[in-house]
Amino acid sequence: MDEFITSVLGAATGPESAGTEAERIRERLARAGVLVERGPWHRRPDAEAAGRARRAAGRGTPLSELVARGRE
Repeated sequence: MDEFITSVLGAATGPESAGTEAERIRERLARAGVLVERGPWHRRPDAEAAGRARRAAGRGTPLSELVARGRE
């Protein structure tokens, strides 16, 4: 973990200066190998569909009961 933090901080504080602050930080993080490129944008799910899924998830056996059964 210390090595990762050191890499991130070293990349973010390097002496390069080009573009905006955000561009410089992204460039440094990319060079350090710790930048994850963004994937394609995704649309939010339909609000009604999300509500139905939320209600469905609230039914059935509670997780606490499943955990308790697994410990018996």
